[in-house]
Amino acid sequence: MAPRKRVQSQSAGTAQALDDNVKERSVAACVAHPTSRKRKRPLEKYDEAETSQVDQAKVKRPRWGRVVGRLAGLMEMPMDILFEIFGHLMPLDVLRLARTTKQFRRLLMHRSSVSIWIAARKNVSDLPDCPPYMSEPQFANLVFDTHCHECLSPNIRSVDWRIGRRICSKCAKECMVEDYSLFVGESVYKAVPSKYGKRGRPSYYSKDLHEFQSKRASFTDPEERDKFVKERQALVFQMEKHGALLEVWAANQAKDRSEQLDDLRRERKEAIIEKLTELGWGFEIEQIPYRDDLSHHRLVKQPTRLTSRIWANIQVEMVRFMEQMKSQRLERERKALVISRKRIAVSILRAYKISHLPLTEVMPEPMDFCAISQVLEILELPTETQVTEDTFAPIVEKMDDLIGEWRTRILGSLVQKVKDSLYSHRPRANCMSETPDSTMMDNTGPSADPTGKGKAKVVEPSIPDDSRIVQDLSLATSVFNCKCCNPRFGIFYGLYDADSGSDTDSTSSEDDFLDSWGFGLGPCRPRSKSNPLFYPKVLGHRCLTKQHGFNWDNPSGDPTKQYDYPMGNRTRWTCNLLQVDEKTGKMAANVVAICGMDPEMTTTVEMDQLNYQLACLECLEWSDEEWDQAEAPVFGWRAAVTHNCRSHAGRTNIGWKLITDELASDVVDVDEEYRAGQAILSAVVLQGLVSDDVYAHPSEEEESWLCAHCLDLPTETECMELSRMKTHLSLTHSILEPQENQDYYKDFEAPQGRRARTPHLKISLTMDRPDHIPAPGEKHIRDRWYLRFSEDELEDDYYGDDFFF
Repeated sequence: MAPRKRVQSQSAGTAQALDDNVKERSVAACVAHPTSRKRKRPLEKYDEAETSQVDQAKVKRPRWGRVVGRLAGLMEMPMDILFEIFGHLMPLDVLRLARTTKQFRRLLMHRSSVSIWIAARKNVSDLPDCPPYMSEPQFANLVFDTHCHECLSPNIRSVDWRIGRRICSKCAKECMVEDYSLFVGESVYKAVPSKYGKRGRPSYYSKDLHEFQSKRASFTDPEERDKFVKERQALVFQMEKHGALLEVWAANQAKDRSEQLDDLRRERKEAIIEKLTELGWGFEIEQIPYRDDLSHHRLVKQPTRLTSRIWANIQVEMVRFMEQMKSQRLERERKALVISRKRIAVSILRAYKISHLPLTEVMPEPMDFCAISQVLEILELPTETQVTEDTFAPIVEKMDDLIGEWRTRILGSLVQKVKDSLYSHRPRANCMSETPDSTMMDNTGPSADPTGKGKAKVVEPSIPDDSRIVQDLSLATSVFNCKCCNPRFGIFYGLYDADSGSDTDSTSSEDDFLDSWGFGLGPCRPRSKSNPLFYPKVLGHRCLTKQHGFNWDNPSGDPTKQYDYPMGNRTRWTCNLLQVDEKTGKMAANVVAICGMDPEMTTTVEMDQLNYQLACLECLEWSDEEWDQAEAPVFGWRAAVTHNCRSHAGRTNIGWKLITDELASDVVDVDEEYRAGQAILSAVVLQGLVSDDVYAHPSEEEESWLCAHCLDLPTETECMELSRMKTHLSLTHSILEPQENQDYYKDFEAPQGRRARTPHLKISLTMDRPDHIPAPGEKHIRDRWYLRFSEDELEDDYYGDDFFF
């Protein structure tokens, strides 16, 4: 004990000397830096009064000076008192204290000091006991010290409790190994502590694995080796069991810590709300929506108690935030007010439309109506102005003029669309070459060389004026198509817009999906376009005002945009989705010419009134009994253009035969027998002899009817058959005897652009049998299906309204 006393006496003497030194320096500092700002004078010139004041002044240690010798006398305290003090510390504090000096390390790392570690461990709530395979300092180091056990990197929060290691992710790549890749042959299953790796295989700490392998190999006696393996397996079982307890404890600690942080954040938020309320922001705080809640603010969600100093630092920014919230609230209230006014405007538009049923001209949608300048002025009136239906009285009086002006504007947009198409497809013609169609361009001009001498100049064909384009729009040869209505490619329709302009029977101009990227993988078949659209009904095409897609920009329930159809929303009228279909126009011109009409003069309305029927000579089905008999499908003129566009897309001059009055009686409805059988079955069902489930009602009606009670509302439905429309009126609106043009009406666009039912008509024609067709009674080498249709014509019969987005 003598050396110990000597060390203590030396330490005490050193501490006393250091204290005296500090006192002397403090006195010198006080003398050298007096509180007054007068000129410094030498110390020896102070008078006796000043010297006495300095001696009597309380000497203080510099505030930020180095702490020297404060715990020097701690080791002189009795051990029982010292152990009692250390027992009130936390394990991490004891661990850090043991790493301060050699004296503390010698004391705390001695086996006799285990009671200190146990008492410190019990200060941690619910912490499992120290496992027998670890010492108390090792256990405290594993649980509480956040340094990596390999590279000593700080702040490592992940602990592998089952292997008793705290390893950072960088070291884990080198220290952790999987047995399947390195140690093949000798099984280490349950003999070395492991954890599950990324692939679900056991991952081992390399040092533990090498230690087990080397120690196991050192045993020459098999019994001793097996005994060693069993002992290690028992140890690993114990480690896994204790590791599971530690995992549960760590999870509970993380949960408790999270709750503590949440409590701190909640207290801070409440304190900030109290401060802001004192400044007069209480009402604005109540109006803040959840997405902008104060708890999401970076200065509010900090887990730190609010002090007067912190509030002084953040007050300006919090007030600025509240001013922003106020401006957003006023903006939301303004939008809500405008939306309420829009509902009144939509009701006025609905009443006007219903009063003009059946629709003979295109009508604006709610978005277009509210965008009219006169209507928009009322919607944008000041907030304090009350808007009612009476406010829209001037609008009601001028509805015809306003909607007429709107029709003029959209017609101008369509004319500009046609002009843009003409500009983009305008060929550069030589004056000596053949003159193109005079209806669309004129090549004559002063640049032409009438003598034919010299080099001819290249001239630009002129574009017709707007009045000529409007006149040509009514022709049956003016055809449009919609990009969205393409059933095969959906939004990728624009990638397949190339047109080689060939009118031959070959299909070389037919593009497909994959060949547009140059891979040569696509099948050689024509693309499938939308139904041909003709003027003026093209102006009411539903894709121009209703789009199918996710509605992300209407969170506030704007009635002019809301459309409850699955994945739908309303838009303003636009012709951006329309394209001038020149090739289908040539097909229509061929059909009009077959009907004996002039393609440059015949309008769509005239063709609808004449209601011609034509038989397709490219789809003949030759008789197996008669030599000169063949059946051909019969179409109306619109269905004929659609059939040409779908089944013979690469050809614009296919053969047609006009069904005259003499041949009209020979046209046969293929579905007549089927309908007769269905009528008999329906009568049996009505008598109650057969269940109604057996009777399948065929859908032979045209999907062109809309509900007048849902017009321009978010619940507006798509076009449906008349039977379904009556069912809708009965179930939704409780109308048992609906009236046409009062409860339901026909869509303005019908029948084009919809899934109109085409009757299955055929006619038997007498004509010469081609040489390549087998004679009646001969065995067909090929199936009749392939004789009737080419590979390019094997297309789906459905044509219409599916969208692929």
